[in-house]
Amino acid sequence: MKKYLNISKVRVAIASAVAIALSVLSIVALQEGGMTAGKFALALFLSILAGLLIIIRIPVNKIAGGIIFFILPLLALCCMEFYTHVPWDLTFPILILNYLFYLLLYLLFSSLFGNTRWGCVAGPVIPMIFGMANYFVVSFRSSPIVPWDFYSLGTAVTIADNYTFTVSDRLVFVLMGFIFLMILGEKTSIRIRKVKVRAASIVLSAVLLFGYVQGIQTKFTENLFGLDNILFTPNVLYRNNGFAGAFLANLQYLNIEKPSGYSKEAVEEIADSLEEKNKDDNKDALTDISDMPNIVVIMNEAFSDLSVYGDFNVSEDFMPYIHSLEENTVKGNLYVSVKGGNTANTEFEFLTGNTMAFLPSGSVAYQQYVKSQMPSLASHLKSLGYQTAALHPYYATGWNRNTVYPDLGFDNSYFKSDFSGASTLRGYVDDESAFNKIIELYEEKQQDDRLFAFEVTMQNHGGYSKEFDDFKEDVYLSDLDESGKTLSQISAERYLSLIKRSDEAFQDLTEYFAGQDEHTVILMFGDHQPSDYISNVILRLLGKDTEAREDSVDEFSEGYIVPFVMWANYDIEEEQVDAISANYLGGLLLEKANLPLSGFQSYLGGLREDFPVITANFWADASEEGIAFHNWKDGEADEDEQSLLDQYRMLQYNDLNDPKNRVWEFFGS
Repeated sequence: MKKYLNISKVRVAIASAVAIALSVLSIVALQEGGMTAGKFALALFLSILAGLLIIIRIPVNKIAGGIIFFILPLLALCCMEFYTHVPWDLTFPILILNYLFYLLLYLLFSSLFGNTRWGCVAGPVIPMIFGMANYFVVSFRSSPIVPWDFYSLGTAVTIADNYTFTVSDRLVFVLMGFIFLMILGEKTSIRIRKVKVRAASIVLSAVLLFGYVQGIQTKFTENLFGLDNILFTPNVLYRNNGFAGAFLANLQYLNIEKPSGYSKEAVEEIADSLEEKNKDDNKDALTDISDMPNIVVIMNEAFSDLSVYGDFNVSEDFMPYIHSLEENTVKGNLYVSVKGGNTANTEFEFLTGNTMAFLPSGSVAYQQYVKSQMPSLASHLKSLGYQTAALHPYYATGWNRNTVYPDLGFDNSYFKSDFSGASTLRGYVDDESAFNKIIELYEEKQQDDRLFAFEVTMQNHGGYSKEFDDFKEDVYLSDLDESGKTLSQISAERYLSLIKRSDEAFQDLTEYFAGQDEHTVILMFGDHQPSDYISNVILRLLGKDTEAREDSVDEFSEGYIVPFVMWANYDIEEEQVDAISANYLGGLLLEKANLPLSGFQSYLGGLREDFPVITANFWADASEEGIAFHNWKDGEADEDEQSLLDQYRMLQYNDLNDPKNRVWEFFGS
């Protein structure tokens, strides 16, 4: 019996632990509704089989071990892809390109350990863990991990508790696949006995791996293997290029290339040509700070009106107050560059007038590019005499806000610790308390001073599938069977209920300022829609296809619409704006408040006439026929339009990526 079994205490303990862990994972998936009874039975069988294989002796000679060694990286690649899609989506050349990475990873570990036995056990660990992390990231924010996400690890950790990590049958079987690869790899026994050979092998495999990472970022490799280079849909990019191919190729976008024809002199020439337009735009603007209104801006976390997909039946209106506002109100559809996450990118676009369209897909400007003082709406208002305050009732280090806000010109920043005594909802400071802090700052200022307060809220942050004692949904989807709601459907109702709380808090805030003598303008907008698992519930109720929406830019763009509402406690011109993107919203605010514009804001006001929407995912042009949306990948801009976009790109590069040569007088103080 000993000939066929290895029943040492250590091996039996490992076998038992693996079998139990996989069985428990299967049970969790069954309880969470992520696995059918048939799949559960299969999972239990595979769990027990894994334990048995660990203690069974399987003789593998060197030839068979060598063959297995070269097959295992291919299987690891397949397991990695199975986390989110199927590996046969890859073309054969791209499959080979990805396979080379896994093979080099196995070679490196085998060299380090001096044998294939432990090298093949360690080889799958990195893709297994990385793939599982990506699986959950995709489920939370509907887009995969990108290299610059590592700048955001601290932010991700602070919000992880409010997310539900659902275990599905796909996750269970992929993890089992990785475990079986480790078990099979452990049966091989090719050893590198000579120290010099082992050292040379370590150096060679490390050099080859480094060369691979550098080479995959080149145009030569892209053209040779036919890599997809369309960044605007990361999910498609990762599906087409494979995880390793897509992630490593994306490293090239950590740095921004200079636009063609760029120079400081070229930017100065553009700025000079716009000087008269800026003077004309500002000829009637207020010049005395005592005549200027207080400015309150609220970027409300995940605040959206999902009726942009169509009218669906609910137990009650979830935005009754905002829907009712008309007098002294400007409101409409705001198009943003992100969905389900990367909140800071919307505030970056709003505060600076720059666009994520000219930055790598998935990047976070606050963490990658804002490293020193730069002009913004805050610095501009500060130059006019405003007191400037940034508020965020959460951790100061999230998205680097504690360093970015001073760089953007905010005099003071208020974070979670400054909201003492605030009431909370689901563990976050609620909108009522968040807005009360704005009122507190207003009441503390001197009568002749003017306040610009910019607040980013937390109440509606993701994690809608998790239950909390202090929150119960009170808005319901009327067309659902009360007795058979899925977790996603319940989550959608919780989301709508949170939006209703925001609507109520906004009403309280405007009613307070309606009773104040000082003129005040309040702007509130959402940063992005919730993740797809919420919006898909609405789409299914409306009978719409949730899978093919990326094929139509008009349907795809609906997923990036959030509402904005601008209200004043004095007479301003009412307007309904059909489409505007976040980079223009700050300029619109200044126009409605009759405040002076910087040269850059005047420029953006003119650009908006031709391009009412510019986001990372799509753009829209305006004509007599109306607004037409276009994908960046389609290259539908004509020569004149492309020239305007190139000019915008050049100006942004000077402002964001070339601070030493920034034309400060054009962009503002």
